[in-house]
This record gives sequence, C-alpha cells and structure tokens, in this order.
Amino acid sequence: MRPPASVVIVGGGSAGWMTAAALSRAFGARLSVSVLEDPEAVHDTGTLAPFEATLPSLTAFNASLGLDEAALMAATNATFRLGTCFRDWTRRDRDYIHPFSEIGGVLEGVPFHHYWLRLKAAGKAPPLEAFALAAVAARAGRFSRPSNDPRSVTSTMAYGLHLQVVPYVAALKAGALARGVKAIAGTFADVERGSQGDTLAVVVTRDGRRFEADLFIDASGPAGDLIHRLGATRLDWSRWLPCDRIACSMTSGSPGAPLTEARAVRTGWLGRVPLQTGTGTARISASAFGGGPEEGTAFTNGRRSQTWIGNCIAIGLSATTLEPLEASGLHLVQSGVSKLLGLFPTGGPMTASAVEYNRLMAAEADRLRDLLILHYHANARAGEPLWDALRQTPPPEELAHKIRMFASRGRISLYDEETFEEPAWVSVFLGQNVIPRRYHPLADHRPLDEVQAQLERMRTVIARAAQAMPTHESVLSGSPLAPALSRVS
Repeated sequence: MRPPASVVIVGGGSAGWMTAAALSRAFGARLSVSVLEDPEAVHDTGTLAPFEATLPSLTAFNASLGLDEAALMAATNATFRLGTCFRDWTRRDRDYIHPFSEIGGVLEGVPFHHYWLRLKAAGKAPPLEAFALAAVAARAGRFSRPSNDPRSVTSTMAYGLHLQVVPYVAALKAGALARGVKAIAGTFADVERGSQGDTLAVVVTRDGRRFEADLFIDASGPAGDLIHRLGATRLDWSRWLPCDRIACSMTSGSPGAPLTEARAVRTGWLGRVPLQTGTGTARISASAFGGGPEEGTAFTNGRRSQTWIGNCIAIGLSATTLEPLEASGLHLVQSGVSKLLGLFPTGGPMTASAVEYNRLMAAEADRLRDLLILHYHANARAGEPLWDALRQTPPPEELAHKIRMFASRGRISLYDEETFEEPAWVSVFLGQNVIPRRYHPLADHRPLDEVQAQLERMRTVIARAAQAMPTHESVLSGSPLAPALSRVS
C-alpha cells in the first residue's frame, strides 16, 4: 500500500494554512495539498482572538517555513514577547511574571529555587524574578535576541511574538500557494465514508462538489466538522476552566514593554497584547458567574477524545480549545503539525501512527490544561463567586500530585509532553504564592552568607545584562519594522 499522495484540509485560518505550509515545505511535489476555505468566513483566523501572543516554539516553526522574521513582523504589526505578567491573581495589589527564561542556575546539583527558598525562609530573598533575565528585561522595557553562546547570560532566555493573526495567515497562505498548494473556495457540507473502517473518502461542499483524498485534515474549528463524524467526542474542562466568552478590541498607541498582561477581574480576566501601533485587549469571562452571554464569542475549554481517527487528523481548535491564558493556541497547532510530520503514514495501516499521535496530543493538551487550572485553583481572591468556586474545586489528579509535591518539598514533577518545563512551573507556583513547607536539604550545605553572596552576584550579572539591552521600542524602530510604527489599525 502506497503512502498518501493527496491531502484535503477542511478550513483555512491559522490551523489550515500552518498545516498546508508545513506539508508543502516537507513533501513538495510528492504530496498534493488542497485547502477548502469557506468564502463566507473571510476573516476567520482559526484562533479565539484576532491577535495572539505566541510561545518561542513558533519562532523555529516560522524559520522552518522560510519566513523572514523582520518581514513577518512588519506585516503582522508584531512586537517581541518575553513572558506574561499576571496581575491580581493572588490578591488585587500583586503581580508576577512568568518569563521565557531560566531562573538562576543549578548549584551543586540542586535546582536554584531551593536556594532562593532558603533565603526566603531567612527573610533575605530578593524577588524571584530578579534571577530571570527575561523578567528583568521585560520590566525595564528592554529587549535583545538571545545569544547562541552558552557563556552569555542572554542565552538563558527565549522570546515569542505578539502579532495580528489575519496577516500571519496571509503570509502562510502566500508561501503555501507558491509551493503548489491549491486553495478551494467552498462551504463544507458533508463527508462520504470510506470502505475500510473509520475512514473518509470524500468531502462534499454545499454546492455539491466532491473532493477525494488519501488523508484529511480537520481545521474547521471547535465544531470539528470531520472528526466528530468519525465518533470523536469532546472532553469538557469547564468544571476547572469555566470561562466561555471572549470579547476583543484594539486601541492605538506605542508598543510598550515586550510583555503580555493577564489581569484577573471579578468574572474572569483581561488580556493585553502590545502591538506596534497599539494594544489588543481581550476580555475572557465566565457567563455562569456573571460574565454575560452577550460578551463576544462563545467557546468551551476542552479537547477531543481522539484527534486522529482512520485517515482524518484534527488540528487546532477542532482538536483542543484552551483560553489564551498561557498563549498556547498557535503552539498547539504548530505542535500538532510537527507531530504529524514525524508520524506521517509511510504506507499500509495508519493505526500505529494514529495511536501514538493521539497519545502525544492528549498528553500535551492535558498538561497545558493543568497549568491554566493552577492559576485559577491557587488564587487568593476571597469573596468573589468565580474565584471562591475554583479555589475549592479539586484539580485533576495529575495536577493535584504536582501541587502536593511542590507544596511539601519544592519538587517539580514533570510528565511526558510538557510544553512548559521546570522554570515555568516554578514561576507560576511561587507567583501564585504556593510556598513549599521545606526545601532540598542540600541547599543547607553551605553557610547562609555564602549562598546569599553567590545569589547576589547572579542578580547583579542579570541586572547589568538587562540594562545593557536596547529598549524594546528602539529595537522595533531601528529595524525594517520602522514604517509599521506609524500605522494605525
């Protein structure tokens, strides 16, 4: 049996065109790729908002597609991103940064945060973020690309972007079309099943056109137009993540710091995404707690029970829908596409590839879910129905185990397919004021004054490195991005 020679992608937007761009780049003329786009969904982005904060993983993905970063940023009104500032999640007058950065460094085989916890217990600890270069730079409104030299402190950080999704999709589409991908204007109506098990043979448009393929990609969004017809159910996470409305707006202004903001409010949270010509604001609300059903677009946090069935693979919102609290939307698309490339059928039954793909994507989605739940579960906003309910709701067992391990001894328990590694979990645990009852015993190996002096030297090096960086605005205006700074959108 031959490998797939043709793919039909149902749905454009970010999921459809990221998949088409990657498949055409990887296989070239060996694989026929077509994208069925609904002409009535002209501004469909395949995301929950028209602007996105991205994780560092997207930078490598864009490079793999041959996209020039400076040109892409100019086209998408983009700024740089060093992490997220979470305001008012523990109490109304406190914030912390989850940075794209290592925190301190491993000392004598012991993770850094244990030494910081020792200083905290002695009342001598500076803020944790003082040891994360990305956080210090972001607070100061400064930015530089990380060094490739591991001896440089700037090699300890990474960066993502803030961008507008419609022009990003346009850039992906242009590259894919140039490599031979076919764009088909049509509204999806139905499927025709294949003769072998849970497979598809044809997708049918509203006007009766039929498109055959060996492989089908469901990029249709939360409806999952293809995958649900093959029996994939939705796992509903609204028990832990009840926000179900998103309303977005744009204001003009200067780009500001390279930092996303998520500010907790009574019925949800407000997201601020700085762009070159202004700020995108998203209000994410829980209608069951007074957020109001009239506010913006409805969604439900959750994932499909299976994302690969037969010869159909769901990617993007058709596979997993998560509110943008940790900017995982485009990352999950990129991750799904990358895993598809690694497991692309080579001929014969697709069962083994499907089983592994489902395992990997479910694990990744579940671990992202857990990080989002941690923000809500570990809140200290007493006296507000949403926050009281979520603090009292038992978390999923995997997260409950992580909380027990960290709260008891400062240990980060990581599972397979974690998007965020130990520094991220440390940032969120300590930022949400989950303070371990004890630290690693080896952190007591040296006298306290020696530990304090060593950490102060680290802090000084990081502060000087951040101060030596140019401002975020000067990096943008001193590059080919300068014309975009005067745009208003």
